[in-house]
Amino acid sequence: MFEINLPSKISGNRLLLPEINVAVQPGQPVAIQGEAEFLQTFLSQFMNPFTGSTNQFKLEGKPFDPHSNAFMFHQSDGLYKRLTPREVIRFWLKLYKSEENDKRLLAVCELSEVADKRVRTLPLSERRRLHFCRCLIMPSQVCVFDQPTLHVDRQTKHVFHTILDMLSDKCMVITTTSLEEAIQLGTAFRMTEHSFYEIEQQTSHEQDVSEAPKGDTPLKLAKISAKMDDKIILFDPLEIDYMESQDGQTILHVNSETFFTSIPLKDLEQRLAPFGFFRCHRSYLVNLQRVREIIVWSKNSYSLSLDDQTTNTIPLSKGNYAALKELLQM
Repeated sequence: MFEINLPSKISGNRLLLPEINVAVQPGQPVAIQGEAEFLQTFLSQFMNPFTGSTNQFKLEGKPFDPHSNAFMFHQSDGLYKRLTPREVIRFWLKLYKSEENDKRLLAVCELSEVADKRVRTLPLSERRRLHFCRCLIMPSQVCVFDQPTLHVDRQTKHVFHTILDMLSDKCMVITTTSLEEAIQLGTAFRMTEHSFYEIEQQTSHEQDVSEAPKGDTPLKLAKISAKMDDKIILFDPLEIDYMESQDGQTILHVNSETFFTSIPLKDLEQRLAPFGFFRCHRSYLVNLQRVREIIVWSKNSYSLSLDDQTTNTIPLSKGNYAALKELLQM
């Protein structure tokens, strides 16, 4: 087990980092969501612990030095651009005295087809997959990833989920600015200017999995109210793409715009069942008419892709994945 115990960091009257206490179990990634500024402060403290304290990081109950036995992926990490992916991987294998096979690693990271192209010619997503490869080579007990899926394609996200499954003997910490990504990637925590807390998630054993709308449910006419400045806007339910609960507030997503409503998500779930809305996750309610794809990242991680102008996806919990399959007769 890897323990992180960081005191809050304050500069003047400004909180730079809230107090953080979290235990990371091997094979169970912890994903920390927050604003980029807070995440960078967290990562800088990870690599440069507060002076005068020896208990900020512990591995199996003993003091841990992140510099000595941790893999770190940073957004700013570079590669040897004149080399090819095959040459870079062989260099790492030699550097870390690893017995891994370069062909296998290229296949895992889905780089076989570009194995002999110069790194400088590769797009961002392929370079990112090459970065990920190093964590399968470097001997380490803790792996830390700084926004690993930022600005990458879906193929690279699939590769990253596969790699997380392969790191089952390591403690993994992931930072992200996306709440949806945090929920997808592991046990999700949120870092704000006020606190650090775990995001409540629904498991497959809970009994509040959404039920399919009954066939004899009568059609209801309803408007959903939202506040914007000094106005109250009334939305037809079918205009709404999805809704999410965040910090005690309910947010409506309509045509790539967001609006706040005072109606709790649980009440909206009951009111909107006749309109084809589905509780895909404890924090999300989706209009099934807007769903274009069900994405299976791994055996425990799912998302819904919407038929809208954005490339965003929303989380689908493991328990509700089964309920949705039954509802859609898949």
